[in-house]
Amino acid sequence: MRFPYPYLHSSIRRFSQTLRRYGTRQGIEEQTLPFYRQKQYYPVRIGTIFKNRYRVIAKLGYGAYSTVWLGLDDKLKKYASLKICVREDTKASPVLNEVAMLQRLGEFAQEADHPGLDFTRLAQDIFEINGPSGPIIVWSRNHRDLVFALCKNLSSMLYCQNFSSVIHTDISPQNVLAEIEDDISLKDVEEQESQDLSIPVISHGGPVYQSRAAMLELSGIPILTDFGQMRPSEPGNRDWWMSDLYRAPEVLLKLLWGFPVDIWSIGIMILELLEGKNLFDPIDRTNNQYVILLALAQYIGYLGPPSLEIIKQSPIFSMYFDDQRDWVSGTQIPQTSFEDFVTTIPPGEEKDTFLRFIRKMLTWDPEARATANEIIEDEWLMRPVDEMV
Repeated sequence: MRFPYPYLHSSIRRFSQTLRRYGTRQGIEEQTLPFYRQKQYYPVRIGTIFKNRYRVIAKLGYGAYSTVWLGLDDKLKKYASLKICVREDTKASPVLNEVAMLQRLGEFAQEADHPGLDFTRLAQDIFEINGPSGPIIVWSRNHRDLVFALCKNLSSMLYCQNFSSVIHTDISPQNVLAEIEDDISLKDVEEQESQDLSIPVISHGGPVYQSRAAMLELSGIPILTDFGQMRPSEPGNRDWWMSDLYRAPEVLLKLLWGFPVDIWSIGIMILELLEGKNLFDPIDRTNNQYVILLALAQYIGYLGPPSLEIIKQSPIFSMYFDDQRDWVSGTQIPQTSFEDFVTTIPPGEEKDTFLRFIRKMLTWDPEARATANEIIEDEWLMRPVDEMV
């Protein structure tokens, strides 16, 4: 199958390879994450059998709240992925929220026929195991969704939105999987492990393994995953949310927010995959801290100033704007533009078409932002491959 967006192909590969190589001299994998010592990762060992059914074959990846493993489902005689979560008891835990959202979406899936279900892989099995400090939640899913940080078909990805009255709020390359069409690459991982056994590093009394890199081609449909930050659309949301580099302007401005924040995230993600860097960088590198003033200035640099109506609605904008919509914070607005940011598409008709597509998703006003149904038929997404430069 030919990849339909050639400019994204090399960026996606580069992004995936970077994730696979990630590590530091201070440790490997989850050891390198902030607060690793305070989080209670389950000490998985390759060869362990969970629930008298799932045998752990190799480690595939890790994150702030879980590790992910290739397993063999002895009941179905098929590969499965196992997401083994950290132990957390707080009500605000992303782990518990993800399980609740998976259960909610699972109930919806049994009762409804929605196109988003084809692009959202839900848990096939959720169960608990006893960890050193208490119960740990594990959930499994079909083996087809094992490629991390890949997004193949952006047009189909948009179908995931406005589904079952929930808002994902954390759409990014790390949370989009590419479906694989056969077991060849997974058998390769199993064979690698059998011929060259992974030797774990012992950390705080438990093993930490290096992930196995599966050699996979881009194929199949993109699958939305990781529901730890998902929120119901009702009641309305007005709190501080979303990751720093993907935060929609309505969240930044402390306005009411809903489904349109996911469309914003998709626009930011497309640019990141295309260019290999994020559009915004509102971080004070000296103190490693997110700075609202920097974020506002950078948003204005790309989007222009927000409307006077939005300024008046926001409880924080009176600190940075006067009554005439003039910026009075003292922080310099960067001289930037989408035209300058996008360098992988040469100037011309296609780049103009692409920038029109992006501007439909990246707007100050969520009401003016394109919906999933509107963006899915955009001219750039419908452009035939053979017409691309």
